[in-house]
Amino acid sequence: MTDYPRIYAHRGAPTLAPENTIAAFSKAMEAGATWIEFDVDVIADGSLIVIHDDTLDRTTNGSGRYYGLDYSAIRRLDAGAWFSDTYRFERIPEAADVISFANASHLGMNLEIKPCYGGMELRETLVENLRVAVSQVADPSRLIVSSFDHEALARFHRACPQIALGWLFERHGQPGPTWQEGAADLGCVAVHPSVEGLTRAEVEQIREAGFDCNVWTVNDVDRAIELASWGVTGVFTDRPQDFPAEALTR
Repeated sequence: MTDYPRIYAHRGAPTLAPENTIAAFSKAMEAGATWIEFDVDVIADGSLIVIHDDTLDRTTNGSGRYYGLDYSAIRRLDAGAWFSDTYRFERIPEAADVISFANASHLGMNLEIKPCYGGMELRETLVENLRVAVSQVADPSRLIVSSFDHEALARFHRACPQIALGWLFERHGQPGPTWQEGAADLGCVAVHPSVEGLTRAEVEQIREAGFDCNVWTVNDVDRAIELASWGVTGVFTDRPQDFPAEALTR
């Protein structure tokens, strides 16, 4: 049998439905995915919304940053028409909606904390409200919380020390400590490197340090198999529908 890494449906199935929407997570589930990845940020009234960018422009009919909005304004936005008319009126979900969907569908979750640009008070609200949100996860052993914002990840860890953490990083231009300097101190169980520039030696270093290695973003099945042979434990993919059932059920 071919060895595959664990497959995380990155923002759902974003080639089949608009990313980070319930429709995209439904498509991922229909494709057989058993793990999903989604992004969480916070808005003015403390609501946690599921969106990748720090502006509305790319994935909704809105524009600009959302930090000054409340959820009633977010609910009026169309987050699907940009993808196709089929998904016209799809909405930006709240984190609670996605957690509820994943619980009902028995899906594992990788929740990525976005680097909130709404000011320190909102950043603190994001972490505090995440503490409440993740308390609703039915199976905490199938939850990973990750972030490029390692300060936010540390604050979340202090609030929820029982939740597994993933150290997200980019190889170039990211300030702060490297994974070698920070991941163990923070208590991470996984390191999440980009596939761009990844080497077998880097994977071996991550694994020898005692971490899982979950790589983003891998959209080719053969590449995922190669990475598994290097010791990679998981890959984030925009195309879960391309993977066989034996890969998706890990």
